Amino acid sequence: MKLAAAVDMYVLHRQTTGQKFQSPAVALHAFSRRYRNRFLEAITSTEVKQFLDVPQTGPATWRRKHGVLRDFFTYWRCRGKLNTVPMPPAAPKYTQTFVPYIYSRRELRLLLDAVPRCQRNVECRISAVTLRALLLFLYGTGMRVGEALRLRLADMDLDNSVITIRGTKFYKSRLVPLGTDVVRLLRKYLATPERWNQHYQPLFQSRQRKRLGHTLVNTTFRRLRNLAGVRRSDTSSHQPRLHDLRHTFAVHRLTEWYRKGADVQILLPALSTYLGHVDLHSTQCYLTMTPELLAEANRRFQSYVDGGRHES
Repeated sequence: MKLAAAVDMYVLHRQTTGQKFQSPAVALHAFSRRYRNRFLEAITSTEVKQFLDVPQTGPATWRRKHGVLRDFFTYWRCRGKLNTVPMPPAAPKYTQTFVPYIYSRRELRLLLDAVPRCQRNVECRISAVTLRALLLFLYGTGMRVGEALRLRLADMDLDNSVITIRGTKFYKSRLVPLGTDVVRLLRKYLATPERWNQHYQPLFQSRQRKRLGHTLVNTTFRRLRNLAGVRRSDTSSHQPRLHDLRHTFAVHRLTEWYRKGADVQILLPALSTYLGHVDLHSTQCYLTMTPELLAEANRRFQSYVDGGRHES
């Protein structure tokens, strides 16, 4: 079997099972173009490594493409088209240096207050009402931006305070319970006259009643952030992002749990499931993300130590 045909069949298989599979398909087609007329069984691990080791490929991209190719070759090996999986060893783990930005409640208020100024031009494709609702929704649910933008009215069950998220980052669906404040926010937003509330329509619509795109939303948020004067004061070159509202939700929730005396270690798996993380480690990283959260954790630990001493 030719490599190009194997790639086309594999991509079609993944997409017909309901997966978006867009980014992996791009990587596989690039790999196919590099070895155009080669047979699938003739590809070597050296050639795979040469494809992965192209200049200016960062560690995260390298590992992502490595996983895509590994799954591709494993698929064909399971179907008897390959005797071995021609993959080079995985790259060693690297230290993640990027630190997400955690908004303070004051900064969240600054962002919300700046929304009318940001969207006062009638040429803006996102209305001030929609932008404000989107910001509060992301902060109130911890949802990924892409997940929120793909939501349709049919995915919401406000009477039972739950939303269905379909086709997530890891090709899984999940139910997300909503707090009373978020339900109230959505009901008020859906009652605005500019909206077209048909079940197949996107939840967050442009003024043209179309689904909001990533580029438009992120560009709008950068303008809003500049108007609000919200920026990093540390040495990082990365300015606060819209996606950081998800991290802020998690950190604020953990901080609140500590303050209320809840058992955070027991609640962590629930938070991990709610956020749609594939493993608990992805959620545990939030435990040390802000000095405020560390202070609450240290206070809890000191209270535990003092209590133990008192009992003895």
